[in-house]
Amino acid sequence: MFLFGKLKSTAKIEQERKQLSDDYQKYTEVEDSKKLKDFLALKEKVESSSFQSRKKEVESLQYKGSPEEKLMKQFSELEKNQKIVGYLQLVGSPDLKRAKKIKEDGLIERFNELEQFVKSGKYQKELTDFNQKKKADKDFKGTWESTEAYKKHQELERIKSSDDFIFYGKFQQSAQYKNYLAVNESSLLNQYEDMKKEVTSDKFKKRVAYLEDKDRYKETDDYKDLLKFQELEKDLGIQLYFKYHGSNEFKFFREWTPSFVEEFDNKLNKEVWSSIIPIAEKGPGQNFSVKGQLQSFNNYKNFEVDNSILTLETHAEKVDGLFWDEELGFRMKSYDYTSGILHSLDHFKQEYGLFEVKMKASKIKGVITSVSLVTEIEDECIRLISVENYKASGGIVYTNHDEKLFSKLNLKFKPNGYVIVSVEWSPERIEWKVNDKVMGTITQNVPHEKMGLRIESVVVKPSNNLPHRLDIDWIKCYKRKK
Repeated sequence: MFLFGKLKSTAKIEQERKQLSDDYQKYTEVEDSKKLKDFLALKEKVESSSFQSRKKEVESLQYKGSPEEKLMKQFSELEKNQKIVGYLQLVGSPDLKRAKKIKEDGLIERFNELEQFVKSGKYQKELTDFNQKKKADKDFKGTWESTEAYKKHQELERIKSSDDFIFYGKFQQSAQYKNYLAVNESSLLNQYEDMKKEVTSDKFKKRVAYLEDKDRYKETDDYKDLLKFQELEKDLGIQLYFKYHGSNEFKFFREWTPSFVEEFDNKLNKEVWSSIIPIAEKGPGQNFSVKGQLQSFNNYKNFEVDNSILTLETHAEKVDGLFWDEELGFRMKSYDYTSGILHSLDHFKQEYGLFEVKMKASKIKGVITSVSLVTEIEDECIRLISVENYKASGGIVYTNHDEKLFSKLNLKFKPNGYVIVSVEWSPERIEWKVNDKVMGTITQNVPHEKMGLRIESVVVKPSNNLPHRLDIDWIKCYKRKK
């Protein structure tokens, strides 16, 4: 025999169910969220080989040995080249500027012009002509000093002795100027200038700074995506999603949908629960007891709802009530006990599904408490649970040739405190569980019509230990999702 203590506790089951329900709600919220879509896209990206390759490539970069370092070394060597050094020393110097200005002012051109005049013989011819003319004409008054030839000769001499001309002549003959002329517009200078333009550019400087930066990967878009991924990976909703994704933990929520839930919110809803069974309503108009029952059903009087718990009390008290006598029919009878009965047939009926009740019952001999599914004419019944003292059972009542037969199922536990009884009814079978532990299955004479809930306690033996209590915390019914 399975003792109650070996079952999982009701409190723990409810706690686990609530946690699972809360988690399922969060899971479904995350399942269709943009946050999850972003995470999955980022996950695929950061785990891709191309992403890892780019990361490895960026992190492996360094300035040493890079093309940039080689270019800088080449440029440094050119900067030390004596021809380039000499050229750069002269470029922009006062001497070069002076020499250029002397030439631009036409001094050298004028010197060359005057020197050509003297060396060409024109000057000597004019001097000879002047002297001959003077000899031939004694009355000739002109002077050689007033001639253009003389003036040109004098100008030539002045230029020769001028500081600028002397400076220009020495400058032109200097090794520094000759180097300048050799380097200027040369391929060597072009190479130097091209390299200088490259290594001094912002683009090159940024590239060198990038290569020298050990945290360069942090500047990439990939790193930003990696941070987003890592942040989402720590998100509790994302973690919860992957905790359950691919598991069967939510199988119940995916397969079942609530069809009727009663949690007795501080009152008994009489639009849902009737205290007179359909047979009585259609017959005498009031409840009646049958052979073997010692109580009278006292309508709603023995029911009470307190703190969202429905309580049915069976009392030892004398009342007059209706009795069905198989020979005489309905007649009034005095009873020593009162109890109650409720049903949902006018409000809720269902064929097949999952039916659960959280209940506890007093341990009193002679009082049978039951929660059932029944048809209106009570020809078929699924006993979710029936409790008498320490014994609990389930089963089905079916009719065969006008004879009611009962297939009983021992639930094999001692009803001590609240338990959750679950009955799954399908066209092929009915399975009973107590606190999520399978207690048994019936596959023969399975009913195939809609049934409603019925709650009752009946007295079958005299008892001195009353009142008897049946407490129901909640009832929950489910249908399979299509």
